[in-house]
Amino acid sequence: MSVRRRCIVIHPSDEMYGADRVLLEVLRTAPADLDVEVWLPTDVDYPERELSRALQDAGIRVRHLALPIMRRAYLRPARLPGLGWRTVTTSLRLLAARPHLVYLNTAAAALAAPAARASRARVVLHLHEHIDERSRAVVPFLRFAHRIIAVSRAVADVLPAPLRARTRVVNNGFSAAAPRDLPGFADGIRLVVASRWNAWKGHGVLLAAWNEMRRDDLHLTVLGDKPPSGEAIDVPALAAASPRPSTITIVGPTSDVRAHLDAAHVVVVPSILPDPLPTIAIEALGAGRALLASDGGGLREIAGDSPLLVTPGDEAAWTRALEQLDEDAVRAAAGAARGRFEQLFSRETFDTRIQEELWSEVSR
Repeated sequence: MSVRRRCIVIHPSDEMYGADRVLLEVLRTAPADLDVEVWLPTDVDYPERELSRALQDAGIRVRHLALPIMRRAYLRPARLPGLGWRTVTTSLRLLAARPHLVYLNTAAAALAAPAARASRARVVLHLHEHIDERSRAVVPFLRFAHRIIAVSRAVADVLPAPLRARTRVVNNGFSAAAPRDLPGFADGIRLVVASRWNAWKGHGVLLAAWNEMRRDDLHLTVLGDKPPSGEAIDVPALAAASPRPSTITIVGPTSDVRAHLDAAHVVVVPSILPDPLPTIAIEALGAGRALLASDGGGLREIAGDSPLLVTPGDEAAWTRALEQLDEDAVRAAAGAARGRFEQLFSRETFDTRIQEELWSEVSR
């Protein structure tokens, strides 16, 4: 009698932002004969449980457990015992489950890697983060993965050499409806920014630059919300204090990001720190929209040799970029966007690569 192969997935959140959406894309490609179970954390309250509902709708089993998710708030002496206990209990569960494959989605789940390796499973870690001095504590745990999948070359290149040797780059890919025509320019240029309001995502820099520019024919729509943990920017307060508040619209969380992209001319990604491979920037290309973005991390891989790349964190540079934005530049960038999406970030390309680098590990 053949034994049904089993995969346990450990993921650090239960919402519907970048890595959560990528997880759905990955699991959509899982072999039909693989028994998949997703473990999600209980340490942070996600009232909507968007990812849980999407997984269950897809027929995938979900368990909510006290998982050892590496969040910066837990790397303090008073919080370490709790993190240690969650690591022990999760390790015992993995050893008892004896899966064939353990798939750890994001570096935040890497604390489970040693126990996953001890369970004799193949261990694959999907790295969505740019490892820097603030996150070096995770590096020893990455060494327990048989394979690391990095979402961009920028993410892979900063890893220590021994880890780079077992790392493969697989750009995220999505299905995207055909682009709609750009809106008219009679009322000005419409920009949209869509991400969690984490401090490093650059909303503060963008709004400071917005306040300094002299023109009044740009209109900014802000999607997203404060993160459930970590340092955040109070975007509504900054918008309310702007000298031109009527040019800024705060939408907040939305389940229909594409509708806002279709209504805009430009998608803005003003990240201060290297952004590994932001989903919204890929969606901008898929929607056939111009991308005005920080020149760092995986954003250059998405944008290519674009004139609409700006020095990260430089308010004066962002002010100049906004002042110089015109219809010709927007039309040129939008016209090239969809072709780049099809070349690098299509669902078909992603499916092929994730089969090669993740699901092939089950047979090992």
